[in-house]
Amino acid sequence: MGLVTANTVGLSGLVAPKPNVQIFDVDNDGSNAWVKPAGCTRVYIECIGAGGGAEGGSGGVAGAGGGGGAIALGVYAAESLPATLTVAVGAGGNGASTYAAGTAGGNTIVSGSGFVLSAFGGGGGGSETDVGAGGGGGGGGTGSAGGTSSDDEGADGGNPTVHGSTQGDSLGGRGALGGSKQAGPGTNAEYGGGGGGSGRDTTDQSNPGAAGGSSIFGAGAGGGGSRSSLQAGGRGGAWGSYAVGGGGAVSTGGAGSNGTSRDYGCGDGGGAGAHHNAGGNGGEPGGGGGGGGWYSSGSHDGGDGGDGAVRIFSW
Repeated sequence: MGLVTANTVGLSGLVAPKPNVQIFDVDNDGSNAWVKPAGCTRVYIECIGAGGGAEGGSGGVAGAGGGGGAIALGVYAAESLPATLTVAVGAGGNGASTYAAGTAGGNTIVSGSGFVLSAFGGGGGGSETDVGAGGGGGGGGTGSAGGTSSDDEGADGGNPTVHGSTQGDSLGGRGALGGSKQAGPGTNAEYGGGGGGSGRDTTDQSNPGAAGGSSIFGAGAGGGGSRSSLQAGGRGGAWGSYAVGGGGAVSTGGAGSNGTSRDYGCGDGGGAGAHHNAGGNGGEPGGGGGGGGWYSSGSHDGGDGGDGAVRIFSW
């Protein structure tokens, strides 16, 4: 914490003791207990949902990217929290090996007597079963998980929604809308996860795959796969951004790279594969997997979503 931020919660950055920091992930078996340290007066909690897995490329279908996980956070008076909190961390969704949809990322929840803080996972990249391209998974929200697409239309981001609003680039805790075959790129979010990029239609070999959506505070989504060996798959979306792409890298006719993982903030979405190549995995925590490239026979895998995480600082 910087000096200014620390002073807003009652600390002096010059003389304050070092905070107690505890990090929880799925390597801790997914479910853990946080015990309030003796003498602390403030507690800061971050929950990050897991990223959705991507659609694989196969049989004339370019795979779509998985949605990114949301982040929920807050600073609390230690005396208002129960002595023990249960921490359940969501696991990243699995990428598909064919044009089946990737699986959704798991939800991350911190709870105790009278207390709950949740961040929901991103949806899986879509399952277009005809020649074409699947729709991107919706970004997780702070109120519900992102949707998994079942065709070439992008899935909705998770709640909350605003009365009278339409899905697309989102603010607040709503997850971003996944990209459709027509629109292409996923959309962006603030605290919700980015929306996965659509695969590109196999009838158009001139276009690269569609980029995944980004999020200012939440995780980036995976990019969508490409048919052509002369083009690249779509880049993954980035954490700390409100513009599509900027995450997992891609190369012309090649495989997608994994999204960047971080010990702070959230992960980036995986880059998607081009013709005959696999998508990259989402970065941890929360990045969506990149879609697999179109393949005339057999399959190329979609990337896995990044696991969620919980970070608790107390002082």
